[in-house]
Amino acid sequence: MPTASTAIVVDDSGVRIGTVDGNGQVRDFARVRIGSTRADGVAVDFAGRRLGRVVP
Repeated sequence: MPTASTAIVVDDSGVRIGTVDGNGQVRDFARVRIGSTRADGVAVDFAGRRLGRVVP
């Protein structure tokens, strides 16, 4: 379950699409892994396509 300190992922229009765990894994709100994060704070899917950005 996401906590208050969990980073979230938002798409380019600002809509929340998931959370980021401590290992950089991006999960949707059903806790299904949908991608990962890059060092520059961008969330990408398994093909490397941009999903959005990570916000604290």
